[in-house]
Amino acid sequence: MHRSFTLNELILFACTEPENDDSEKYRNLIKGNIILTKEYKTICRIKQYFANKKVGPSESTIKNILSYSKALSVNHTKKAGNFSLLLN
Repeated sequence: MHRSFTLNELILFACTEPENDDSEKYRNLIKGNIILTKEYKTICRIKQYFANKKVGPSESTIKNILSYSKALSVNHTKKAGNFSLLLN
């Protein structure tokens, strides 16, 4: 009797593709079950979709942060402590 896959195990296998003794068993189970094959292919498509997406801030966000850091001046005084000036 074959033990059944959980969705978490299928996602983990699709994302990591381990090369160990169990990996061939997983591949055979997936190939032998139409539902698992469809779910596995869907997970792989989603994985590829996210791999192609750019993750990070946009160029305008980076430019704004750098401009702000150039314009910001933080000074320390003995009596008043720290104060910030935003220079234009």
